[in-house]
Amino acid sequence: MTEQPYNMKKLPILLLLALGTSCGAFAQLQRGAYKLTMPVDKSTVYEQEIKESPYVLPNNTIQLYPGETVFIEVEMADSNITSMTAVKENQNPSKTLILSFSQETSGKKHESMMLKVVNPFKQRLFYGAMIYLMRQKKWAKTDVLPVEPGLSSYENWPDVITSIGLGHWSFKSK
Repeated sequence: MTEQPYNMKKLPILLLLALGTSCGAFAQLQRGAYKLTMPVDKSTVYEQEIKESPYVLPNNTIQLYPGETVFIEVEMADSNITSMTAVKENQNPSKTLILSFSQETSGKKHESMMLKVVNPFKQRLFYGAMIYLMRQKKWAKTDVLPVEPGLSSYENWPDVITSIGLGHWSFKSK
């Protein structure tokens, strides 16, 4: 089974409406074009052509596809995020978020999706998330927990998720 890709031109608008935050900038780092292939069950494989696109969209919204890990350098002023930039390497670990989105499988069968967020900062990290559900062919808001200072968090979903949008980033002291 090959799914038709959803309208990628509408994606940034949808994510902005759902996750818009204060001032942001486009990242210089872009994902290259590739074919996303995900096992669904023993006889079904989801495929989608992913076009070259930025990881960081306007308003610091970050879009990830399964299998991607991205380093996001965060610039702050008085505990407020002034910019988020996707970078190729983690050269500034004290100010770089690490975001990973992956699919867990057993053989050729989907088990779950996992988002890992590494927070190197000394403050609690809050954010919002939207997931694109393969079977429903629509975006849905999902709950995520804050990430404690200097720790990682893991979010899991049983659904086949073809993309995740992350935004509404903020840091708060405990």
